[in-house]
This record gives sequence, C-alpha cells and structure tokens, in this order.
Amino acid sequence: MSNATRRLPIVTLAILALSIAGCGPTAPSASPSIAAPSSAPSAAATASPSAPTATVVPAATPVASAAAVSCDLTPQTGQLPSDRLTGMQILGVPGSDLVRFQFSPGSPTPAGAPMGSLEIATPPFTEGASGLPIDLQGDHALQIVFRHMSLQNDAGEETYTGAREMRTDDPSRSLRHAVIFDESEGQIGWYIGYDGPACVTLGREGADVVVSIAYGPGS
Repeated sequence: MSNATRRLPIVTLAILALSIAGCGPTAPSASPSIAAPSSAPSAAATASPSAPTATVVPAATPVASAAAVSCDLTPQTGQLPSDRLTGMQILGVPGSDLVRFQFSPGSPTPAGAPMGSLEIATPPFTEGASGLPIDLQGDHALQIVFRHMSLQNDAGEETYTGAREMRTDDPSRSLRHAVIFDESEGQIGWYIGYDGPACVTLGREGADVVVSIAYGPGS
C-alpha cells in the first residue's frame, strides 16, 4: 500500500466502537500499556458483507430510555499489541457502542514502539494528506491515532483492508460516524463522532484494543 491517505466509499452500519481507556477527571495511569477492560461484551456478532473485517450486533437499550451518562475524557496514550492493525470489529451491547481494533503479530523490524492515543477532536476535521474537509457527524468528536505502524505486510500487501468510513442514523445508538483521516508515514488516524452524554473509555483485551462509548445502564 502506498503511504498516501486513502478513502473508500461510505459503509452504513448500525453500531460502532473504539479503544484505549480514559474516562473521568482522574489522571491517566503511568503504565505504558493499555489497561484491560473489566469484562468483555458477551453478544455474538455476525459478519457484514460490505466490510469483511467489521461485525455488528443490534443494540438492546435505546438511547432515549437510558439515563444520562457522562464523564470527562482524559487524553490517553499507551503501547499497542503490535505495529499491524488488521481488522475492526463493531459491536453493540446494552448501553454502549464498541469499536474493537484487531492486531496481528508485529513486523520483524518495527519502526518504533507502536503507540496509540485517544483524545477529544476539535474542528476543522480534515484529511491528513490532502487537507480536504471531512463532514464528521455527531455532537461530539474523538481522535484515535496509532503510531509507528506497519502499513504493509512482508509481501508488500495492505495490512489493514477493512472499512475506512462508516455512518449510522440509528436513533438507538450514540455513535454516528467513524472515518480514517490519516493513513500514511506509519500512522493511522480515526475520527469518531457520537451524540449525547457518554463516558468514553479505551482498553485492551488480549491482542485487541477496544473503545467503548457508554451512554446508559447495562454498559
């Protein structure tokens, strides 16, 4: 894959989710690795034909009936499982939207320690290489960046071949939009847009990094 930023056609999905924990006013842990979440979602997922590496599970708790959940987002950084992002799994559990980033074993000679960060994103939202505007949907915006990534495997093929832009207008969900804004020079950056009050956390589960947007009971 070339180092140029690329965009593919929009893929409409019902739910989304992300990763690297940091919710609440408490300062982030000094540990260089991403903390594991206390429990994994139990919902089973089914494959989406339009995005082979993404899966979706319907929500069980509508936003309209959920109690307001909100906390301050503290910017977080942490070491990633490897330098090769290979897929994304999208899940919905009661009260939360999740995005699970899947990593394969790392390259033999990584460019550096693979690191990830999660922070609030502020407009204008633009593509990293072209500077073209991105119409990010949602009342609130997150920015997730993976650095020191291997964008090609040993055979020179794309390491990540999943969907690069996803939207939903499902009123039972909080997450509205996820889009890659940069995919070059060893970096992969995502914007995430969501509605309503929520508590955003970033955690690690084995070789996966999971972003959770919790908006109601049962998360």
